[in-house]
Amino acid sequence: MRIFLSHNKMDRDIARRLGAQLVLGGADVWFDEWEMQAGDSIIGKINEGLESFDVFLLLWSENARRSDWVRRELRAAIHCSIGSRTKQVIPCRLDDTPLPPLLSDIRFIDCRDPNKAIEGIVEELLGISGRRSRLIAIQAALDEMDLTWHESPGMNPIICCPRCGREDTIVGWSAADYSRDDLYAGLKCTACGWSDGGEI
Repeated sequence: MRIFLSHNKMDRDIARRLGAQLVLGGADVWFDEWEMQAGDSIIGKINEGLESFDVFLLLWSENARRSDWVRRELRAAIHCSIGSRTKQVIPCRLDDTPLPPLLSDIRFIDCRDPNKAIEGIVEELLGISGRRSRLIAIQAALDEMDLTWHESPGMNPIICCPRCGREDTIVGWSAADYSRDDLYAGLKCTACGWSDGGEI
């Protein structure tokens, strides 16, 4: 499934987290900050994404309603989906802002509850039934990716520095407090100085 993730920059945090979970679920996600490099044509890149989507996922909020870019992307997506049996426009409501009239009869994904986990939204969108099926999809996606995992006792594995995004600068560390008879271990980034860990 190819998903074009349309959002306003004020909603970028949820868009980024949702996009990452969709990728882990096996979707091919077009997300502006992942697709555009310095020197790229913004309009050209957006056009490429809009030409090849299966699902146009509209993160709808008051921020999106006021955004010229979101309105332009939505108009283009509606135009592409008219007469197409394969292209869908799916609104994902982030707040109580009324949907545009052309989308008012479309079943939306309700993201207004701050307690609703992103994983549940992904399951609903990708048609995955339950945690076990989602984990199987995530494992399959991870198996296809070229990733190196960094592990340390008491920490979740990481693939890059959560601060600077570097993959090749993660190293393990350990320390001992002999006076308290405690051992500590973790991971750190030699590029930016990020570090995490704890007692083992």
